[in-house]
Amino acid sequence: MDTEATHVLLVGGTGRFGHQLASALLSRPGIHLHVLVRPHTRPESLEGLADQGVTLVEGSLQVARSLDSAVEGMDVVVSAVRGGHDVMVEGQLRLLHAARRKGVMRFIPSDYSPDYFALREGEDPRLDWHRHVAEAVVDSGMRYTFVLCGAFMEVALSPAAHVFDLERGHVAYWGTGDEPFDVTSMNDVARFVAEAVTDRRAENRRVELVGDVVTVNDVARRYEALTGRQLQRVCRGTVEDLRRHLARASAPVDAAREGLVQPHLLIQLAGRGRLQDPDADAFARRHPLSVREYLEAMLRPWMASPGEASLPAHP
Repeated sequence: MDTEATHVLLVGGTGRFGHQLASALLSRPGIHLHVLVRPHTRPESLEGLADQGVTLVEGSLQVARSLDSAVEGMDVVVSAVRGGHDVMVEGQLRLLHAARRKGVMRFIPSDYSPDYFALREGEDPRLDWHRHVAEAVVDSGMRYTFVLCGAFMEVALSPAAHVFDLERGHVAYWGTGDEPFDVTSMNDVARFVAEAVTDRRAENRRVELVGDVVTVNDVARRYEALTGRQLQRVCRGTVEDLRRHLARASAPVDAAREGLVQPHLLIQLAGRGRLQDPDADAFARRHPLSVREYLEAMLRPWMASPGEASLPAHP
């Protein structure tokens, strides 16, 4: 473990996962955290980051000159951005090139995803973007860490992933509903990334983290057991139908729009992108959140007074 002070630039720190990643980095001793913010960013979107000892650095992924200034003096650049091709590929490549020019030691791109290395080109356009960036990172000669976690639990179990709408009592699936998928909570991923930033053992590696492995039917049964409410299940077709659906969704407009939420669930239900070698020893000691624990936390207010409260939306 490298115990020396480390200057870290976080890009995407004002997003949902980015905020959790910022908090995790701030909790690590020896880390001086800098967060890239766009010029004229609304103060409310920063939610007190500056008050927590964060150095806010103005810059834009679309302006290479601003990135040169932002990465100056940084040891590690961590990306948590979300968006279309202009952000996920073009923007991150500008960030990578600036980091290389300024002598940054390590680059952690915005993955937090299924195993895109195992996919064929075109199977999922958003994950193609991840692979294109990863290849550029390796070619750059910089040290790196690729963090794969399946799907974020908070997103995969929400309507954004186009499978679960628990608030309305609906589940729509392909296949049998018994196809497994990997999910990990944002907080668990954030904690791991914060540790990996100063851990030399994480350099030049792809790290696979899995908080829980479940099926659509597993989630539905656990939800029904906790609430006593029956979910309406709708089968949308076979796994092959899902693969065709994903292929149709490869149009640039759809890909850019869906890339904003990063569901990363459907490709797993299609039988692709599952993590093959989770780093169980490194992750088990963190006691990652399970799907059951997540559902219990989400439903706790309703279970405390079921007659007075409606079922909550996802936190």
